[in-house]
Amino acid sequence: MKAISEWFWVLAGILAGLIILSFAVYQIYNTNQAMSEQKTLDQFYKMKNIIDNLCWSFSGNTEIYEISVADRVNGIYVSLDKYTQYSLEDLKEKILNQEYSYGNYICIKIENKRLRCEELYCNATMPFIGSVPSKFSLSALINKIFGRGEISVYKLKLEKTGTIVNVTLSE
Repeated sequence: MKAISEWFWVLAGILAGLIILSFAVYQIYNTNQAMSEQKTLDQFYKMKNIIDNLCWSFSGNTEIYEISVADRVNGIYVSLDKYTQYSLEDLKEKILNQEYSYGNYICIKIENKRLRCEELYCNATMPFIGSVPSKFSLSALINKIFGRGEISVYKLKLEKTGTIVNVTLSE
């Protein structure tokens, strides 16, 4: 009888340890996701400021900017109003087809969050950018479990042309 109670406590300890470990992994995942989202938001606002500065500059001025987009960011684009939304499938298609958007609002759509748009000082054209899932791999799965996810990096050339700012993908 004593042996059964000892095994019971061993199994209860292992079970408690697994519960604590899974809670810790979950917290790490959420923290890393929040940090990567915040980094992308910071870069989004920096890109908005660059576009606004170019709006007030002379025609022909250019800037090169590299933005890292977290895997939970569905898309970044410009729009004629702050209410234009696209479905996840539409955004992926527009990103993969390298379609361009036009308008005086720059918008970012993050998974499971509402659309966030900021008004620009002038009209701009830019490609739809965002995270596009890559093919399955074990390393990608491990990174996703630990909350690192995939990061899509875009190198952009921002150029003032006439009264608008053209944003193009730079190689």
